[in-house]
Amino acid sequence: MLLLASASPRRTELLDLMGIKHLVVDQSFDEDSVVEKDPIKCSQAIVVGKNISAREQLKDSDKSEFPVLTADTLVFTPNKEIVGKPEDHQHSRQLLREFSGNTHSVFSTVMVSYGENSLIETCETKVTFKLMSEAEIEEYVLSEEGVGKAGAYGIHGPAGKYISNIIGSYTNVVGLPVHETYELLKKINLT
Repeated sequence: MLLLASASPRRTELLDLMGIKHLVVDQSFDEDSVVEKDPIKCSQAIVVGKNISAREQLKDSDKSEFPVLTADTLVFTPNKEIVGKPEDHQHSRQLLREFSGNTHSVFSTVMVSYGENSLIETCETKVTFKLMSEAEIEEYVLSEEGVGKAGAYGIHGPAGKYISNIIGSYTNVVGLPVHETYELLKKINLT
């Protein structure tokens, strides 16, 4: 059994699609406490923090011996800024305007800890948006589809029609790079 320390329904769905039996557990790490400007180091610091938090909450339970998977997805804008989930509609508009006609990177880090050991992997995908009109941006923002999603969009939903190219893992942009996750779990005989 794998413990998933993430409330993301997309991560649960992707693990289900992989046939990985798992149980969602809590973690309370404050992602805003990480101020690292390098996207790979930032994503890794968040994932380690989430993992430590989940392990701490599990330490006196009957689940404490199970492997714990944590993940984080963040967007590195064309202006070289790290962004997670949008703060509000205005922030969503700003991000979509910046992505429009440009390419940005999406980084996801996955960590699996088991006993005293851990494995960590970071994946980068380059995502290119078509040149979006103001009407398209407004329609998407008001649809609320991008709420709670890194970069203010979900590639697996209506925003997919604005994405003209991706280089790298599609599932990374959804929130859990399936291949990399599979390889980590294979190393600890969970696949």
